[in-house]
Amino acid sequence: MASDEFYKKQIGAKLNRDKVKLWEPPYTNKDGGAGSIPQELITKYAAEIGISESQVAAVLDTLRTHALQKLAEREKYKSSGLATLKIKISGSQGTKQVMSVEISLTCKGEELRKKVCDSLDDSARHFKMICSGRVIAEDKTLQEQNIRNGSQILALCLKVSETEAQAEDKISAEIQDFRHAAELLSNRAEQEYDEMDIQIADQSGKPIQLPPGEKRALTLAMALHEKGRQALKKKNVTLALPLLLEADKEFKQCRADILNSVDNYAILCLDIVWCYLCLKHVEDLPDAEERLRNSENFFQKSYGSDLQRLMAVKGSSGEELALFMKLHLLQGIVAFHQHRMEEASNLLSKAEQELQRLDIDDDKITTVMAMGFSEGETRLGLRACDGNIQNAVAHIMKRREEKKENARKRREERHKKNLEKHLGKTAGGKHVNVDVYQMLLGMGYPKGASAEALRQANNDLNLALEVLQNHPEFLSLPDPEPKPNVKITDAMIAQVTSMGFEPEMAQRALAKHKGDVPKAIEELVSSGGDIPPPAPGDQSPSTSSGSSDSTTSGTLDSTTLEDSSSEKTPEQLKEEKEAIDRLVSDLPEDEEDYLDISLDEEKQFLQEYKSLILSLRS
Repeated sequence: MASDEFYKKQIGAKLNRDKVKLWEPPYTNKDGGAGSIPQELITKYAAEIGISESQVAAVLDTLRTHALQKLAEREKYKSSGLATLKIKISGSQGTKQVMSVEISLTCKGEELRKKVCDSLDDSARHFKMICSGRVIAEDKTLQEQNIRNGSQILALCLKVSETEAQAEDKISAEIQDFRHAAELLSNRAEQEYDEMDIQIADQSGKPIQLPPGEKRALTLAMALHEKGRQALKKKNVTLALPLLLEADKEFKQCRADILNSVDNYAILCLDIVWCYLCLKHVEDLPDAEERLRNSENFFQKSYGSDLQRLMAVKGSSGEELALFMKLHLLQGIVAFHQHRMEEASNLLSKAEQELQRLDIDDDKITTVMAMGFSEGETRLGLRACDGNIQNAVAHIMKRREEKKENARKRREERHKKNLEKHLGKTAGGKHVNVDVYQMLLGMGYPKGASAEALRQANNDLNLALEVLQNHPEFLSLPDPEPKPNVKITDAMIAQVTSMGFEPEMAQRALAKHKGDVPKAIEELVSSGGDIPPPAPGDQSPSTSSGSSDSTTSGTLDSTTLEDSSSEKTPEQLKEEKEAIDRLVSDLPEDEEDYLDISLDEEKQFLQEYKSLILSLRS
């Protein structure tokens, strides 16, 4: 129970204060047996803590036994090299089992896994091992992963029943599949002019310009975080935590100044500690406090300690208040488990006040939703306006316009980059300047001529005009701009086959000419009705990809998977597209989804820990 652990911590602190060594005489005999504990010591601690003398005596005996055990483990490690690791096994319902494993730190993670597995029954053989906030890799030694003698390891059981245990392979496969898809997504982010334009935006929705390598790392981290967050939202904590820890590993590859431009990492830290809480392991994982400190530092720097900076930028702070509420709730719970009762009480009180402000009356939500707004934007709007319906409606409409404008800017930026890629490079090796190119189009010059003139003139407008005057033949150059992909329909194929051509040849001709029926027929006539299949890597416009947004506070916006410069086969491109589609299939469309917290679980945890503090004080 929490109270038992609390008393152990309190008495342990007093023993350190009084320099009492329970493993030495008179508390322990030379043969290791129980000695005698002075009655005056028991009476003193009972009076200081406010519990019975029998409780103090029982705790002292437990602490004495634990101290002897740690000494024995330390001596064994020195003499034999065998480390003793404490394995805390967590079931799907938060159930716990503690065991010790002796193993050399030069062994790999897979050997530790086997030792743990051999000690468990068949229904609990499916688990992930986590130490200090990192999933233990099976192909590296324990020493390489900073595991030491006495380290505490969380064995996270994915399933506990025999029938459910078969799902472990599926969960592991899902994690690998999501990571593979995220890597595909991030690899494309590294290609600065890839048609699959991945844009990372700041908290206001404006795109952030990043070097390709940094963009790749951040994209991978954000994609894994987003998928883990959705699993957490579905209460699938055993899938969420490994995904979030994978995201954490990737975020740490990014430079600090980049992480400071988006609040994703701060939110990730909150999400990981929330998983610890749901698994009832907050007190077992020492990195919880550090993660919350990282979140607090970022939020205060970005939003201000009283959200004053956020008010200056957005005009409201109700939505982001949910992040501070969750932070203070988790900080209070961690403080409780570290037996800092006064601090825990203050933090929980602060979280309670913030939660009360965030808690919106159901009737108000119903009223605003009746106007055609979604539940999420209704809740966020009412929170932003302290429950005022009229102001909330105006706020929601304003946010819709802002999101629409940001989406328009992202589309323009995407189109500009795509066009830049197709216009080619100047004689000096730079990309053709799209703005100057569009100025020439505005003067009435054809697209092909404008692009060629700028290539020769190194983007100099006046020199490009001279080139166009001196080379009238440029006016007949083909259009360099990419044409949108067109889906080849049965109706198109029927038009071509009605002229007597084979359906397969009709498909090839239409694909080659991007759905242009007259040109396809002309091609078939000139070739005698026989068109060879496309070479490997040629793009087929038989389908047109939609777009999907996976959004976080720093948004990650992905569009089509087509890449005309790719050397991959159509089959490989199809597999990549399917993998990425699985990754983004259930990601939210609203970039503020992470702020839409229902508060139900938060209320439950708040009441639980307030009750625990009250019971200890009484």
